[in-house]
Amino acid sequence: MSPRPWLAVSALAIAAAFATRLKPGLLPDGSTLLPSGWRIRPAGRQVTVGTLPLGLATLSDGSVLVTNNGYAENGLMRIDPGAGAVTWTQPLAAAWLGLARTGADGHDTVWVSGAGTNRVYRFSRRGADWAVDTATLADPTQQLFVAGIAPAPQRGLVAAVGNLSDSVYLLDATTLARRTAVPVGHRPYTAVADSGHLYVSNWGDSSISVIDLSDRPTAPGRESLRVRPSMFVGPHPSAMALRGADLFVALAGANGVARVDVATGRVQEQLTVALGPRAPVGSDPNALALAPDGRTLYVAMAGNNAVAVVRVEPPAMRVAGLIPVGWYPTAVAVSADGSTLYVANGKGAGSGANPDGTFIGRVITGSVSIIPVPDSTTLARYTRQVYVLSPYSNAALRRVSPSRLTAHPPIRHVVYIIRENRTYDQVFGDLRQGNGDPSLAIFNDSVTPNAHAIARRWVLFDNFYVDGEVSADGHEWTDRAFAGDYNEKTWPQNYSKRRAWDLRNGEDLVNPRGAYLWDAARRQGLWVVNFGENTLTELDAPDAGTNIRTPIPGLQDITVSNYPGFVLDIPDTTRARIFADSVGSWDGQGRFPDLGILWLPRDHTRGRRADEPTPRAMVADNDLALGRIVERLSRSPAWASLAVFVLEDDAQNGPDHVDAHRSVLLVASPYARRGVVDSTFYTTSSVVRTIGEILHLAPLSQYDAAATPLWNAFTSRPAAAPFAHLPSTWPLDERNPTAFRSHIPDRDLARADAADEAELNREIWESVHPGSAPPPPRRSLVVAR
Repeated sequence: MSPRPWLAVSALAIAAAFATRLKPGLLPDGSTLLPSGWRIRPAGRQVTVGTLPLGLATLSDGSVLVTNNGYAENGLMRIDPGAGAVTWTQPLAAAWLGLARTGADGHDTVWVSGAGTNRVYRFSRRGADWAVDTATLADPTQQLFVAGIAPAPQRGLVAAVGNLSDSVYLLDATTLARRTAVPVGHRPYTAVADSGHLYVSNWGDSSISVIDLSDRPTAPGRESLRVRPSMFVGPHPSAMALRGADLFVALAGANGVARVDVATGRVQEQLTVALGPRAPVGSDPNALALAPDGRTLYVAMAGNNAVAVVRVEPPAMRVAGLIPVGWYPTAVAVSADGSTLYVANGKGAGSGANPDGTFIGRVITGSVSIIPVPDSTTLARYTRQVYVLSPYSNAALRRVSPSRLTAHPPIRHVVYIIRENRTYDQVFGDLRQGNGDPSLAIFNDSVTPNAHAIARRWVLFDNFYVDGEVSADGHEWTDRAFAGDYNEKTWPQNYSKRRAWDLRNGEDLVNPRGAYLWDAARRQGLWVVNFGENTLTELDAPDAGTNIRTPIPGLQDITVSNYPGFVLDIPDTTRARIFADSVGSWDGQGRFPDLGILWLPRDHTRGRRADEPTPRAMVADNDLALGRIVERLSRSPAWASLAVFVLEDDAQNGPDHVDAHRSVLLVASPYARRGVVDSTFYTTSSVVRTIGEILHLAPLSQYDAAATPLWNAFTSRPAAAPFAHLPSTWPLDERNPTAFRSHIPDRDLARADAADEAELNREIWESVHPGSAPPPPRRSLVVAR
């Protein structure tokens, strides 16, 4: 995309912006502020659907089908574009991505992937009625996870991609008999077919597999198909679109679209569709649709909440403009006459409050945008709107007070502490000086005196929002200010127990090499030490603290070998003691790391597991550990040039009356302001951005590049007095009743976020409020059935 000038506003407008507290939701100008700090104002009409829609298909009668593939109920919905409403819903045990149609004139056949059920569903339409048949590709115990689906009608076949089995399965389109399985690349995503070949995008190894369909399989189990050498196309190839000899591939890991000549297998050109020509990762192009005339390609830019309109006529692809859509677009389709664009928005119209503690996987609901294809004038207006809405391209949206600091404070060392899953109201709802709801403060001052003391002494942040929804993406946002398409599209299936967990394995697709804060620091020659973050601890080891490993390549030689990760049997005060020993060693050497990263996970809690520490006892232990860590750092010679940042990786396990993403942020430093409330709109990416600026690191993504750094919370006049931790007033040995029987299996409490989150939320609430049910649920953001 061609460079565009960064937008500016007058000083008066900036001053007016600082006079108004921002919070997620509808703004006076008609746009919606997301908890990420980005804004949306989607074009066209919006139809609310289920959670995480990933597939769109138009039917021969002009209606539209969408698949719901998120945490809540999976299945199909039919939308009447004229009425702008859902007219039919078909629940399924599981569905993910795959949706395709064949047939015409009211005799449609629709193919839907069954995800972890290893099934393919065939819906056959005759008039107003649908008949459904099911093909089972393998025994349910095998991990196939059916993803993209591609009919090959000229061959009488349907291809179904096995995302977890690295294979494609061919079905007879008439009998639904499985004909053969063909091995392809790693973590295949979807497929498209022409008259002679099947093309499969391999999410995990940057390639396209090509399968020759010229010899139709005839006997199950005996046939073999010729597979060409894979075509290398670029990182995270996902959606594809065919036009003759041209294969267009969305490259989510490269902010771009590749055009491949299928005859030669070579990439002919790659077009960047980001908001700037040198933008870091973050646009996440992940879905494509060709106009019926084949001259225009529509590209869903999930990270930019926009659709790029790309002209694909020779001599080269070019971006003609951008269309603003909803939050995290995931699928695109075009009407048969080319006049209407349909866009599935994975996260819909935004987030919302959850004072009832509704799990965030149910709070965020998807949508479908129905947009008349714009003429050149309208497209130009839409394009301007996309640039104005994005804080990456509109610097005026980064709300740092111009008078706050004339220069950054002389901080040279950072300690970054990551905790687990708490909302602002759960912890600080009792602080009257902030925007809290005391009725939701189940871990108030009596349980977390040190967090309260840090917030009172330095800064109370009452308008901080995590970028992630759960720990699966929350740690990615915390560590690199971004979560890629693989993470965003699969964690809801993981958390709803429809998919095997594979979101922290060190592979490039899941944990990209060189993408993290520690990688950027080490490239600058900085000294980085990791205490527990992204580590695995063997639970059956005699001494759990001695068998610690990490799958993340960049952490493997900077991780402290005796610091335990997510083992909730080990108190966080033990972790604090291990860290304090390291600080003592550094003080003795007269040197201190540039960046220290600590995971303090015990505020995750174990709910009401019988005879285990209560949630408040575990949170109190976490708080005492935090107080001791800050005290020890404040007595180090490095304190004079140190800043400590403390956040939760996500806010999924609790209620908040402002937004389900609002969470706890703490700062401790001689240069932090004292005794103030900072209501600036901050995000996880703001913290990453601030650490990056302190350590002179380039932005890791468009999100930390666009985030508001925390400089409103700092001063140039230091106060170096040490911090004295407060003893815990809550009994750390308080146990859950022996007679209580949790519905959460023990094995699910041994790994971060493996437990049923809705059940864990309920148990935490009932532990703190015996005999009292949680507040009644609010369903304003959930689709009415």
